[in-house]
Amino acid sequence: METLRKLADLPPDIFDASWSIITKERRNYIYARSFASERPTILQDLAIQEAESIDKLAELDEQASSNSDVTANLILALVNRGRDDNILATRVLFMKVFKKFGIDSRFYQLIKTNRHGLHYDWDGPRVSYYVGTALYTLMWSFDKETRKTRVILISRDLHGTNASDSLRLFLDREAHRLHSPFLLAWVSLVHITEWMDSSTYDLLTNIRRLEGLTGYGPYGGERPRTDVSIAELTDASKRIGHIQVNVANQIRHIAIGTAIPSHIASVTAEPSIYATEPYVSKCEQELANFSSTTPSLQRSLDDSNAYAYYLRERIGSQNTVVYALMGQIDARTTIDLARASKEIAEAAKRDSSAMKAIAIVARTYFAALWAVPSPGWDQPDVIQPKFWLYWAFTVPSTILIFALWFGLTTWGVPWQHKQKPQKRDVEYEELNVTSKPPMPTALDRDIDLRDKKTWTPSSALLPIRNSNGPKR
Repeated sequence: METLRKLADLPPDIFDASWSIITKERRNYIYARSFASERPTILQDLAIQEAESIDKLAELDEQASSNSDVTANLILALVNRGRDDNILATRVLFMKVFKKFGIDSRFYQLIKTNRHGLHYDWDGPRVSYYVGTALYTLMWSFDKETRKTRVILISRDLHGTNASDSLRLFLDREAHRLHSPFLLAWVSLVHITEWMDSSTYDLLTNIRRLEGLTGYGPYGGERPRTDVSIAELTDASKRIGHIQVNVANQIRHIAIGTAIPSHIASVTAEPSIYATEPYVSKCEQELANFSSTTPSLQRSLDDSNAYAYYLRERIGSQNTVVYALMGQIDARTTIDLARASKEIAEAAKRDSSAMKAIAIVARTYFAALWAVPSPGWDQPDVIQPKFWLYWAFTVPSTILIFALWFGLTTWGVPWQHKQKPQKRDVEYEELNVTSKPPMPTALDRDIDLRDKKTWTPSSALLPIRNSNGPKR
């Protein structure tokens, strides 16, 4: 264990000291509380300046130790953590507070990697605990000889959860149970249990809204919706991803919460290792009080765990539905594009300028072919008597060509269907699983009759022996 403690360290890049010098609303504070079994609670707001903070902590510690009526005390220091997991304090200050509180340095590695879960280690008469969640990291040391509990709470109130306020509220209500190291573990267990209850209901509410949007599920209405836009489905897909992550996070934290009552139950048989006379009975009493509530909290966690798996299946079905609806919209869009392309192609065929040019050229062809001097440009009467013959041929031929073109583009060319299919057409025919198989030829029928076997009525698998030869 000593080797692990020496290897553990906190690198400077996980600290952000700039938060200590900006406006008061954003400035980091360390909140120190001294709880005494016989005395009122003392609250001290300690600024981030190193000398002042350490001096105040030392003063608070000395005040609790110098009073003979104080049988146990607790000091809590609160430090914030940013979205990028940086501790919003100077490294020098944090390390001084950490060492002064006597917390196991093995936890440096857990802090550096932002580890979640329950961890604990002994170091002589002092035991150190670590409870890591997505909202906070709670570390404390408990000295069984002096009954001093020293706590560091690293809070991550990024989403308005106010986890640190909730923890301190629970701590205020049970501040008289300081003769064992399990007060903070029990407080964390209660907080996780209530968090899971509220989180489960929030997730259920969001899933119901998704079901109302898609029209599928218990809250999907009487009939599925078909008017959902692609923008709504895209937003729904984002919400589904968010819910899936939260459900997985909930299952993980239920496992963290379950580890706490399991640990408390494991030490119930030997409470003396956490206390010395004359406070062993006090430790046993507090441990019994904590143990009496853990079964109820464990049942609540078990219920949340089952509900989380149910919500995971329910949101999974919504994920499938959203992708199916997106596929339908894509298919409709593809069909509309194909229909539009077909209409454009048909319009292009009907409006073929090439056919019009051919029809017009017919008149020029007849004029050039005959080369008749129908107009007499050097005569008094330019139009000659035989000029009507030109119009008699060109007008009917033009109309005939237009009629043939219109008929061919409207009803198609019958003889094109009788042409031998090309290789590309054969590939499409092979993919058409609904097409009928080709009719067998005479040679195929003859081969089939020669290879046909006779089967017994009682078995469709075993051929009978031929009387004229061996079994086929």
